[in-house]
Amino acid sequence: MEKTSEEGNAVRHILIDTDTGSDDAVAIVMALHCPGVRVEAITAVAGNVPLEQAGRNARIAVEWAGPARPPVHLGCGGPMLRELTYAYETHGRDGMGDIGIPDPQMPLAAGHGANVIIELARRFAGELEIVALGPLTNLALALLREPRVAGWVKQLTVMGSAGFGPGNVTPTAEFNIWADPEACAVVLRAGIPQLYAGWDLCCGEAVLTEEEIEKVLAEGSPCAQLCLRCNRCLMELNTRRFGSPCLDMADPVAMAVALWPELVKESLPCFSYVNTGEGLDRGQLVFDWTGAAGRSANAAVVRVIHIPAMKRQLLEAIG
Repeated sequence: MEKTSEEGNAVRHILIDTDTGSDDAVAIVMALHCPGVRVEAITAVAGNVPLEQAGRNARIAVEWAGPARPPVHLGCGGPMLRELTYAYETHGRDGMGDIGIPDPQMPLAAGHGANVIIELARRFAGELEIVALGPLTNLALALLREPRVAGWVKQLTVMGSAGFGPGNVTPTAEFNIWADPEACAVVLRAGIPQLYAGWDLCCGEAVLTEEEIEKVLAEGSPCAQLCLRCNRCLMELNTRRFGSPCLDMADPVAMAVALWPELVKESLPCFSYVNTGEGLDRGQLVFDWTGAAGRSANAAVVRVIHIPAMKRQLLEAIG
């Protein structure tokens, strides 16, 4: 019998795959606070920080959110074919703003992240939703080991690509795809239903402004305050980059798209491919939404979201 929430709605089963930096932590808290959602597991991958640090930070976020305690599993410690590159300038050496957050109390769970993805996709066939917040290495490995995962997963939402704007690591590429473009190529070829929320969605009017941040720090819950304080390094980076200590919350925006699909005002199905070469266009995820290539759609990309509603949902979800 299908499980239902207290409101009588069917429970949604979600797996979060993450290279847990500071904004990933916010996204994890959002999912754990969302009514009707059960986070079945969190799988860590190297990206923003080394693998063990990503697992540590995911457990910190789980403990902040409380009382749910989904298991946190370690997955791949580096890209499929590339040298590992971290994002310390964005998230700090510890990935959580270097503000001295104590180690988590909950232990890591046994089992490799890719195997956990396979196991949960099989167990919740047709129901499991995956939200990928880091490089797609764990998911690519799972698909290579068990191609049937593509048919078992209900929906994959990826924080990845530059969307319809510039990149954040090269002029055309966003970090998660750039870090392991070969993994993205595997996922695109797999036939899994996938929706990409690009970096463009969290920029411009979508950033959390200095005033909005100060309001949360003054009036928000302890969890909400920690969610923003751990993004200290990103605020410092944005002061240099954009001229103010705002927050472009890429992973929380992608999580919002996954949790509340009604926030999406426009998405486009398209044939999509990733540049796995070298140079400035490495990791560029190209969306052929005009049909110029004459190829069938293998993904969709979010073009427009309802920004005021997204901000409201995000801030309410962190407490």
